[in-house]
Amino acid sequence: MSHNKSIVKILAEAMSSEHTSYASTKKYLSQLPTKGKYVIQGPGENAGILDLGKGWALATRIESHNHPSFIKPYHGAATGVGGILRDIFTMGARPIGLLNFLRFGEDAKSKKILREAVRGIADYGNCIGVPTVGGDIYFDKTYNNNCLVNVAAFGLVKKKNIIYGHALTPGADLIYVGARTGKDGVGGAQMASANLEVLDEKTVQDEDPFLEKLLLEACCELAETDWIEGMQDMGAAGLLCSTTEVALRGSKKTGLKLGTKVYLNKVPTKSRNMSPVELLLSESQERMLIVGKKQHRDKILKLFQHWDLEACVIGQVTNDGKYTIVYDDKKSKNVTLAMDFDQVLPDAHQDWELKNWIEQKTDYVAGSKDVQKEIWHQYDWMVGTRTIKGPDQPGKYAVLDLPEIGKELVIAWSSDEGRANNNPIKGIEFSFDKCLKRMRQYKAVPLGITNCLNFGHPKDSMGAFAQTIEALTARCKEFNVPIIGGNVSLYNAYQAHSIKPTTILVMVGLR
Repeated sequence: MSHNKSIVKILAEAMSSEHTSYASTKKYLSQLPTKGKYVIQGPGENAGILDLGKGWALATRIESHNHPSFIKPYHGAATGVGGILRDIFTMGARPIGLLNFLRFGEDAKSKKILREAVRGIADYGNCIGVPTVGGDIYFDKTYNNNCLVNVAAFGLVKKKNIIYGHALTPGADLIYVGARTGKDGVGGAQMASANLEVLDEKTVQDEDPFLEKLLLEACCELAETDWIEGMQDMGAAGLLCSTTEVALRGSKKTGLKLGTKVYLNKVPTKSRNMSPVELLLSESQERMLIVGKKQHRDKILKLFQHWDLEACVIGQVTNDGKYTIVYDDKKSKNVTLAMDFDQVLPDAHQDWELKNWIEQKTDYVAGSKDVQKEIWHQYDWMVGTRTIKGPDQPGKYAVLDLPEIGKELVIAWSSDEGRANNNPIKGIEFSFDKCLKRMRQYKAVPLGITNCLNFGHPKDSMGAFAQTIEALTARCKEFNVPIIGGNVSLYNAYQAHSIKPTTILVMVGLR
């Protein structure tokens, strides 16, 4: 019994980490306007979805992989690309473009990390065949011990094929597909919710872009069928997060008291003697959870077999409102542990003093033309044949061809770029206005915004964070451009130093 209590405690700690619970920021984020004329899906899913017309939609998301990229640069940055792409195709969308935003320090270590991070981004995106169509890089000593690697992705999906990360029916299958589960990435969510004093490479995942390519094609093919109820990638907190999220989302949508039952001994593994906690919290890459309709089980498994992917049924959706795991124990086989969702998913809230941000002397410098050329030379921005304007031409925007609807997608981005004297409100206003100006310049109708909010330790930064949300809310309401999703990255800090607030805005529009 005490062993089971220990398992519950560890799982609850993982799910209440800042990276998974947004304990410090969700009360501020709730102020943002998230509905609009073109919004099909706002925050709360794997990606935001915008209506493009003529039966098509755009999926978009941005994520940070800051800590992993500092600890293990090549792998951390590469898995950041893999993770953001899964957020797109788990919605049934085919990825058509990537952006990356790099913020690095000025010391020798930062330059070494940059080279490896760029190589990781390039290798993953190039191997999987998704063009990197834009982004930017800046240097400042504030990032000497905490680089920022933010990656955005965009995908196209027929509206009728949109897949949500939910379960709807008791008795539906929980199908595991993709890479085997290992001990890499265990504790990744907790690591992202702490300062960077302790560097543990075991918390950083390994990558396999060729396997993800197979997974992408299989999931896009699956989206063309009516065989499944939902799909969820195994990102932060791995199998635990995915198998709980599908039930909770489904319960909200159906009004049913849904739960999930997971047989951990059925999970494919690549490491020996993995404990229940390791199996549930591993963040091994290139894995998906499918909520399959039982009557179509054989067809789903056969589809994955066609794509040379390992897949198996590891559990079911239940109607008891509980999260249940079954695992082998050395003393007795098949130990069952049934938990109420609030045991493993506590409603975490944390309040911090809203201190005024202390301005830092900044050397915020854009990467030189030589540096930019060296970086962009490694990225393939033409694969897929949609790129009209990519990083080979100046300007913080990209243009992609959408022959499906006879229009073009305009993507504009900005950060405060160090010009707003570290003032969060002025920084947001500057960035928003820059994006809007580019939309107007290229005669595009703004559809929505996704953002990545990078801040230091909450004790230093929550005042600036609150100001950022206030300013962003005001601008979005004034110009009627909603926020359709985003990411918050806190604890970008080393010892007593927090990075300066760094907000990335990405606006998309049609022309």
